[in-house]
Amino acid sequence: MSSLTDANTKEQLVKYVKGWIQMDNEIKEFQKEIKERRDKKKEATDKLLHIMKDKEIDCFDINGGQLIYSTTKVKAPLNKNTLMNALLKFYQNDENQAQKLGDFLMETREEKIKESIRRKKC
Repeated sequence: MSSLTDANTKEQLVKYVKGWIQMDNEIKEFQKEIKERRDKKKEATDKLLHIMKDKEIDCFDINGGQLIYSTTKVKAPLNKNTLMNALLKFYQNDENQAQKLGDFLMETREEKIKESIRRKKC
């Protein structure tokens, strides 16, 4: 009876692996198509931004809504180099204090363990 259960488990495992590989292949194809479309959209966006900015066009009426030109201010990401420079400025070039606090902040960041399955091509 045990060998029958093992055979069923093995069949299920093979079925799951084959299904996983098929889905992985399909996803890669979709991602390739999406990348091509994103590249084309980015090219069109760059051209539209240039024209709308030069001609001072704020808005286009289109089917189902509007195409709006806007600007937003975005902060740069906080990385170790940016953090250390800010701490040096805050502590008025006291490298020891800045380094101690920077090290403390970097070492006490929460770490998460992520489990995954990935495919490695031979």
